[in-house]
Amino acid sequence: MYQIPKKLDLSEAIGQCTTQLRIGPFDIQFSFGKVNFNIQSRVVLKSDGKIIGQWEEGSWPDATFYEVFNRAMVNWQLQENSIILSLENGIEMQLIAGNDGYECIQISIEEQNILWVI
Repeated sequence: MYQIPKKLDLSEAIGQCTTQLRIGPFDIQFSFGKVNFNIQSRVVLKSDGKIIGQWEEGSWPDATFYEVFNRAMVNWQLQENSIILSLENGIEMQLIAGNDGYECIQISIEEQNILWVI
């Protein structure tokens, strides 16, 4: 079973912006500086604790994903089944790890030869 490792370190992404989202039928990909994300599970955008957008396999992301562009990541936190990326505009991107036992999130950090598979 793939889980979010407690030693996952995304500090390399702090202060970095994403300039594009790459959408496929089964994944969404984006980068914050040298930290690359490839997600095959649900991604939720929240503002003030309320869901304002989401992406799921087989669908196009909501228009609110536009609010992610050119916004710096200011913090991140790990929860039991998700990774929360906090952006400078108050939006939180919640990357939800599936609980079906299959990998659904890959995170790589350029020049460090690191690949996290969750």
